[in-house]
Amino acid sequence: MKSILKLFSATIFISTLLLTSCGDDKPDAKSMDEIRKEEGIPVQVEEVKYQPFNKYLTFFSKLTGIKEATKSSIVGGKIEKINASVGDYVREKQIIVEFDTYNPGVQYEQAKSAYENLKKNYERVKALLEAGETSQANYDAIETQYLVAKRNYESVRQMLFIEAPFDGILVDMKVNVGDNVKGDVPLFTVSQTNKMRSKIWVSEKEISQFKKGMKAITEYNGQQFIGKVVEISLAMDPAKQAFFVEVEFDNPKGIIKSGVTNEIRILTYEKPNAVIIQRSLVNNDEKGSYVFVVENNKAVKRYITNGNESGLFYEVSNGLKVGDMLVVKGASQLEDGSKVNVIQ
Repeated sequence: MKSILKLFSATIFISTLLLTSCGDDKPDAKSMDEIRKEEGIPVQVEEVKYQPFNKYLTFFSKLTGIKEATKSSIVGGKIEKINASVGDYVREKQIIVEFDTYNPGVQYEQAKSAYENLKKNYERVKALLEAGETSQANYDAIETQYLVAKRNYESVRQMLFIEAPFDGILVDMKVNVGDNVKGDVPLFTVSQTNKMRSKIWVSEKEISQFKKGMKAITEYNGQQFIGKVVEISLAMDPAKQAFFVEVEFDNPKGIIKSGVTNEIRILTYEKPNAVIIQRSLVNNDEKGSYVFVVENNKAVKRYITNGNESGLFYEVSNGLKVGDMLVVKGASQLEDGSKVNVIQ
């Protein structure tokens, strides 16, 4: 029995030695750096292709009718009548607001009476002159009195009967019947809304990018409207310390309402065939901006220069060409000449 136990123990000991010696012969596991040197750093690439590149400058600005005017009261008094509602199309010289004619400061009735009497007298003397029954001097004197009375009456009438300044849409009524208003108070606004204009204020740095005729875009109630730059200021406004740029949009159906503040985008640069990259792919060192491309399974450091920028993208003017395989993922691990493993 003892002999058997000794033999069993010896067998276990020899087996342990054999296993240990076999383990010693197993090679060490490779490091990540060694694997990368042998197989290459994993990267993803995209082929550089021509793409359209557009640069917009965006502003928020108020849109108004191409022609717009607000009429104000000339004298104070009570409003007796309003002859149109907001949204109505009104004609030039159409009476919109009427004041009480019994205004002691205006003396409307006296002016009207004097005008009507002199008009009758003028027409009578004119007929006599044509019949040869009065002198030219008499006619001239009556005509002068008549024209003075007419001018006085029309002046007083314009104070109390406020007319539309031109054909257009009544876009705002600021008073109601029965209101007692003072002189020089805004009453109503008339606008021609078939075309809309907006004055945008831009900085000294931006003004050089604008030219007449540039495309402008705005959206209102889910519809897009295409317009253009129609005027550019040549001098800085001293109060705003900025330059104005006016844009104009067609609005034939009157969808855009006067006075709304809207986002307006102006296309300041476009190129149909451009090399465009994401700004996040660009690195910088003491020599400038660079990206990595793949050539013959190796990373190549390419220094680039950019043209115009727009948001997350910019146009590459030099350093990349169509057909280059641009590294879009994994560039942070690369050095010039690194072996790469392109992963789809």
